Amino acid sequence: MTPRRLVSLLRITAGVCAVGLTGLLLGPFQGLEQAFHLTDKEAHALAFFGVTLGLFAIAPRFRRTDLALGALAFGVLIELAQGLTGRSVSLIDLMADGVGILAALAPGMVERLRHHVRTSPDVDFASIRARDRRSGAAPVAASLIQAETAQPVAAAVRTR
Repeated sequence: MTPRRLVSLLRITAGVCAVGLTGLLLGPFQGLEQAFHLTDKEAHALAFFGVTLGLFAIAPRFRRTDLALGALAFGVLIELAQGLTGRSVSLIDLMADGVGILAALAPGMVERLRHHVRTSPDVDFASIRARDRRSGAAPVAASLIQAETAQPVAAAVRTR
């Protein structure tokens, strides 16, 4: 089993789960969460915790915050669709979805902060973002980074 194969299998599983979750959230299954001794809000938070972790697993090349926003958009769509199917639209349910999403997102954010503290403890966050290859921001000059971190830069910048 390779990581690529595992992600492929997880994507298939996620597709099946997404169809099932959509059916549970839109179908005539109100009160089903009580069979598991959960309140409606706890069920929403757990479901969207699982949705968010599932997205993290099946889309490793996307940023976690972008995937979390996608999960929140799914929550908004579900709430709107519930209004069309005769069920209630609830802002509190959407907030519970957000709690589940944040619970899935928080450990990654804490780990990223730990990484920055270990690797660049004295560099401000604006400079860290400017160095991020994914941000699309203009790269920061190597001499500036070296001055901020007080550590030698691994590769010298050559000009012709």
